Amino acid sequence: MTDVQLLTLAIAMIVPLALLLYSNSRITEAKETLRADIATLRVDIKRLEEKIDAHFEHMELRFKLHEYEHHGKKPE
Repeated sequence: MTDVQLLTLAIAMIVPLALLLYSNSRITEAKETLRADIATLRVDIKRLEEKIDAHFEHMELRFKLHEYEHHGKKPE
């Protein structure tokens, strides 16, 4: 086998392997970024759920107060 053939063979193996490693590192980076974004979204969703629950509780209390003030029903 000549030097040119060996060089061609080496390049034919090294370039795809290098691109594969580069691609895997980019995929890993993308996965880590997505995991961080998902964690942030989960925190935001939890905060929104708590806020919605608090608003529903507030509205229930206002409704009970309304019943008491205007309809003579005692709050439970």
